Amino acid sequence: MDVVGIDWAWDFHICYSIEKDKIWRIKDNKEGYRELLNEVSKEAVFVIEESFNRISDFLLSEGREVYLLPPKRSKEARGYHSNGIKTDSLDARSIALTYSEHPEYCIRARNNEEGRSFREQLRAYRYYKDEASRLKNKLHNELHDHFPEFVEEMGNWTKNKGKILLLSITDELKNLSIEEIHSHFKENQIAFTNSLREKAKALKKREWHITKYTLMMVANAARHLLEVEKGKQEMKKEMERNLKESKYRVILSLPGVGAVTGVALVAAFLNHEFKNYRNFQKYCGTVPVIIQSGNYRKCVMRKHCDRNLKGVLHMMALSAVNEGSWMRGYYARKIKEGKSFGHALRALANTLVKIAFAMLKGLKAYDEELFLSSRGNKSPQSNYTTKTSTQGTERRTNERFSLPDSVAQTNCHLGTVSGRLSP
Repeated sequence: MDVVGIDWAWDFHICYSIEKDKIWRIKDNKEGYRELLNEVSKEAVFVIEESFNRISDFLLSEGREVYLLPPKRSKEARGYHSNGIKTDSLDARSIALTYSEHPEYCIRARNNEEGRSFREQLRAYRYYKDEASRLKNKLHNELHDHFPEFVEEMGNWTKNKGKILLLSITDELKNLSIEEIHSHFKENQIAFTNSLREKAKALKKREWHITKYTLMMVANAARHLLEVEKGKQEMKKEMERNLKESKYRVILSLPGVGAVTGVALVAAFLNHEFKNYRNFQKYCGTVPVIIQSGNYRKCVMRKHCDRNLKGVLHMMALSAVNEGSWMRGYYARKIKEGKSFGHALRALANTLVKIAFAMLKGLKAYDEELFLSSRGNKSPQSNYTTKTSTQGTERRTNERFSLPDSVAQTNCHLGTVSGRLSP
């Protein structure tokens, strides 16, 4: 079986075939992809550095076997197979040889139409989110430099304050009464709270000096920001609607999981073939990395992972602390043990990722009873996948605490809430 390593770039890709011991370059278009398929056999396996791009999507649509090599493994392969020298040709060769010698290092990509759709929605949402953050910072700097009175009275940016800003820039704020401003907000279905009312009154009394050119620039930036935030909210609603129509809507029953988190987890689950929940945890970045050399041993955060997903899961754990009783207790116990705020949230997220994997694998909604303690015990004794007792060589399973066989076969035993992080 031939193994083809691909070092991808923007305009072209470098390919290496182990069977032919050949290196060649293809363009980043369908003609180039067809050329790649003509060069190798139908049984060839393609290995790409971990990133979903046009070439991997094309190969999957053609029914080819595609594997993704995580960035950390790619860096290790370069050091082992090319003495750390970095060129496109050597990278492609290292990628192919790594899969040939250690296929377990790679994650198989799936050709799942629903997963690809979720991934595209998530990409669009992140675009709106990043663009809104950039515009917000730029607008804040301009207001701080040229319209400090607004920042002093209004504080941090919100959509409602953005409407007040537009009224201020067009001088309508001083000409309109508070009741007229209230009616203006009501027509646009925007809340005009008591706090915002008082801030608007204070701003009306202030004297400000702003040139017409700066006024035009700030007004355009504010309108653009409001449009981007509107697009972000619409995309979020579409993600939630599509997720609820999917069979993977069970993920929304997990405390702390909303539309964005649910789509991120489902997209990762559908687009990769994880052998067990531990690989899923590694991909999500919630399980730490052990660095060891001789007597030196250190536990550090995982950097080579999907960082966007890792950030979403951090917020998921923060929300779960306020929604789940055992989750609140788990977080409090970690803090009591001396763990930092971030460490405690990562530990909780690590446990939630285990549960999410079992839920998506068996399409079973979250049931908190499976994680509640038995009567008379302080800590939960239930296992989310199985509740068993062992006497000698016999192993008894309580069916009430069991997921379907397809889930049990994954060895996804989540253990107790008080358990430590998986290695």
